[in-house]
Amino acid sequence: MSSTTGLKTRPNQVFVMRLLAWLVALIALLNVVLFAWLVASPVIRSDAWYFLDVFLKKAIVGQLGLGDFFVRRSVDDHAQPLFKLALLLEWRFFDLDFMVESLIGVAAAAACAWVLHMLMLGASRHDGGAARRYLAWASTCAVLFSLNAEGGIWTWSLVSLEYVPILCILLYLLAVWRALEKQSLPLLILATLLLGISCDDVGLLAVFAAVAILLLIRFRIPDMRYVEKMIIAICISTLVVRVGYSYAPIHGAANAQPLISHLGALPAQLLDGGWWKWIMLPLVLPVVHPSLSASLPPFFWITLQIPLATLLLVAHVWFWRQAWRRGYSAPVFVAGGLMLLAYAELAGILVGRVSVHGNDYLYQPRYVVLYAGHLIALLLMWAGTHPAKSGTQPRRAWIAGIPMAGCVALLALQIPISIHAWNRRPYEYAYQAQLAYQIGALAEHPADISHCLPELQICNRPLEKRTELVKLLSDQRLNVFAPSVQQRHSYLPRLTPPADGATPPSEQKK
Repeated sequence: MSSTTGLKTRPNQVFVMRLLAWLVALIALLNVVLFAWLVASPVIRSDAWYFLDVFLKKAIVGQLGLGDFFVRRSVDDHAQPLFKLALLLEWRFFDLDFMVESLIGVAAAAACAWVLHMLMLGASRHDGGAARRYLAWASTCAVLFSLNAEGGIWTWSLVSLEYVPILCILLYLLAVWRALEKQSLPLLILATLLLGISCDDVGLLAVFAAVAILLLIRFRIPDMRYVEKMIIAICISTLVVRVGYSYAPIHGAANAQPLISHLGALPAQLLDGGWWKWIMLPLVLPVVHPSLSASLPPFFWITLQIPLATLLLVAHVWFWRQAWRRGYSAPVFVAGGLMLLAYAELAGILVGRVSVHGNDYLYQPRYVVLYAGHLIALLLMWAGTHPAKSGTQPRRAWIAGIPMAGCVALLALQIPISIHAWNRRPYEYAYQAQLAYQIGALAEHPADISHCLPELQICNRPLEKRTELVKLLSDQRLNVFAPSVQQRHSYLPRLTPPADGATPPSEQKK
């Protein structure tokens, strides 16, 4: 009788979990779409001035070529061709409103959520683990759409766009798995070439991660000799891409520092608190950034970070134990690749940034989107594990309940995180308006840089270049000088474009 009842109630439980998971995902997505639409900065800032100079300026005068999509400041800089494509679109249709880039980032994050949904719930939806997988997917959506770090991921469009290469990497890892299943080298070669061309050095890290997981499979399952052909094909394809990138144009004053100098500075940072910050902060910050503690009791951050980091460290040990012991599948393969990618990106931050700026640079809100890769990998691996059997010992059942409790806590934590980010909306408006006022002042007096905010990097350029770029925005009626941008963002000052200014791109077809 009880067995019959169980058969009747289980589909109902799965239906309820599916409904709740989709409800959470849609609420989180709607929240981040509104936040990006209403709060993301439309004002040109930081590296966007460089892209205006070396890339968009050529598009405006009709001299843009294919090579300009791969221009870099130095040999160790990021080409970011996909970011330049987004810049081109928002210039052509939205008068260079950088809020559009943030919305593109949201769309890419939503696409990541859909890919992960297929990985977590693509088969056996009604077995005993379906409810657990829906909980894992809902938690993944919470991570992807979180307003963590005071919404800093979404207010700065260049950070929001990081989800575009993340989406490419997800699709690439999935393509490598499909190529392994079907023993298809053409698919593998095409995917590797596309990833390398579109994502530059980030794609290179993803290739290393994919090769490492393939080597693990080859070592674990000796009969899978086709893996060796795949690794050779990946290496040759990657070499072709890197040779091509060696011919990419370099334009800028940034000089590449020798790698040995960065590595030489790391031991001092390691002894200066780095031994714990390098481990704890990347683990904890994608769950909750310490900026939230300003609206919570003072002891919140101190009492949270140590036990949370400890639990996540244990989860990483469990993760690799599962990767070694379990039979391989698409979720396990992609999860392993994402985890190795998270490690590689952290190593890049340590060598390239922490070695120069110190350990506290790890708190930068823009790095939260990179740290979050390990959380997504953990959730994907958990979703790919088989549910505990009915005869499981009470102790093991209790341990199995820990990740469920963690997912529920992660979902609940999004409420104060979101409230805190939305409460900062007036301050974001004031800061963005101040940036716009200063750009307007530079248009009138380009030599006066006494009050420039740090993110107004144009103030660090020579007077001739500063005058040229600000005049370009003003003459073309772009960004803070565009009436359409001012109308979309009412808090911006009504800067008056010159009487002989050119017609903005979005009005040329009217």
